[in-house]
Amino acid sequence: MSANPVPLETAVSPWAARRRRGEALRARHPFAAEVLTLYLALLPVQEDAWNAVRGSPPSTEEVARWAAARLLPAVVESTVAAGPTALGESARSRLANGAAEETLAGWLAGAELDPVDRYLARASLGPVLEALGEQAGAACAQWPDGEPGAACPSCGGPPQLSWLASSGEELVSGPRSLSCGRCCRSWSFSRSICPACGEDGEEQLSVYTEQLEGPVSGNGNANGRGEGDAQPVFPHLRIASCSTCNHYLIEVDMARDAHAVPEVDELAALPLDLYAADQGLTKVTPNLMGF
Repeated sequence: MSANPVPLETAVSPWAARRRRGEALRARHPFAAEVLTLYLALLPVQEDAWNAVRGSPPSTEEVARWAAARLLPAVVESTVAAGPTALGESARSRLANGAAEETLAGWLAGAELDPVDRYLARASLGPVLEALGEQAGAACAQWPDGEPGAACPSCGGPPQLSWLASSGEELVSGPRSLSCGRCCRSWSFSRSICPACGEDGEEQLSVYTEQLEGPVSGNGNANGRGEGDAQPVFPHLRIASCSTCNHYLIEVDMARDAHAVPEVDELAALPLDLYAADQGLTKVTPNLMGF
């Protein structure tokens, strides 16, 4: 980016849809209420930052400093007000120690951070990078692991989740996209390749979906519910996994729920994450809340 940045091109704001979906899922899934309450508290802070960056983006060299000064204090305040007590106290302590800019710069550089610092960095820098769009890459290090095609084309970050577009035909799934865990950009990716290691062997790539009874075509069953239950909790979500690297992503099928907002629905998929962990799987990228 230049030393004198200019306003970015107009983009459709994603915040209203995220807010509506978060409120709907919180009412529907009590087990995800704590996570979604904190997420909803962060949204106004992140939306304000997104709008500010769209109007007057910081230079590449100033991204971490800008977010540390303009966004992080409000993120901490929202976390103290709406998050778990332990997380709020830890976040407040991190802000007081004076290393905020260094922590955020480390996350942009791909450094390993502890869960609290990672949460603060993602909550503070995510909307900034999302607003920067294709220009985000100049502020970020490339994801060092995984299949080259699985790195975000904007910022070089790793995928957070996978989603399938609606094809318009009832029995035909649409094309697959990955969504970045760093800047939230989506890009097309093959359904027959593992985003974490590049495995393309059909026998090594499995899916687990929630079923009322029985496994899914021999691939797996993320059930845990009684047979008397009429409907699955997550008919539009599944675990897409690889036995070569033992990594997985939550996958959202938009044909099964047109109201889904992938990055919000993934936050509510706690039972699927627990099931995946029981199978010895590790998520390619933990989400904002660390799951």
